[in-house]
Amino acid sequence: MRDKLVSLEDAAKIVKDGNQIIFHGGMDFTPMALLRQLLRNGVRDLSTIGVVGGAMNLDLLIGAGATATVETCSLGFEKYARVAPNYLRYQKAGRVKMKDNT
Repeated sequence: MRDKLVSLEDAAKIVKDGNQIIFHGGMDFTPMALLRQLLRNGVRDLSTIGVVGGAMNLDLLIGAGATATVETCSLGFEKYARVAPNYLRYQKAGRVKMKDNT
């Protein structure tokens, strides 16, 4: 059987400009190392989806200017912030499109 494990760098190369990526909505189990590698690779115009909400995962991509569209029912930092700061700033400035999936 072929080995399916790849390096972080190789995994991040799979994601291209304009791709759609989906995340778990909570603060746990977020692949932050992969997200940082995507940003180092300069990926842009992502369509991001937060299943059952979004958190620092989506907010990081928004704040770095990598996200064009966010689809989720909520985007916050649980008990730390009701609304994610980058999302709030970009939404008010009209720099990101939000799709509600409640």
